[in-house]
Amino acid sequence: MNKVNHALRLSCWIWLVLSAGCQSYDRSANLWLVNRTNHLVYYWLSCDSAYPDMQMNHSYKLKAHESVQPYLLYGPEGNGPNKNSWINAINRADDSALHIFFYYIDYKEHGDRRDSVFKMIIKRYDLRVDSLIRLGWKVEYPL
Repeated sequence: MNKVNHALRLSCWIWLVLSAGCQSYDRSANLWLVNRTNHLVYYWLSCDSAYPDMQMNHSYKLKAHESVQPYLLYGPEGNGPNKNSWINAINRADDSALHIFFYYIDYKEHGDRRDSVFKMIIKRYDLRVDSLIRLGWKVEYPL
């Protein structure tokens, strides 16, 4: 039993070290997303133009007239010549752009929120580093 406990503790420590060493959370670019609308929107950030992992999740919601400073979860793609890991990650992206998606469900046409018929509005911004710098790393919806 003692060997099992030791192996379990060792595997937990290995997992902790690997997970801490592989990814980092970074807000160094001081990126802000601002919702200038009167309704809740969801957002998604990606350096991948294919956006296969986009999801509507409460972790990525932005209330009306509020702002959020999202973090960049990165691994090796955040490493590079620039001190700012966001810039390194964006420049190493498949098209050298940060893709920001804002989306919400429009119930105006269908007042009953229990109804399965609704209109999904998705707005996509493809921003290169120079555009983000011009915007002061502040992206407003609608742009």
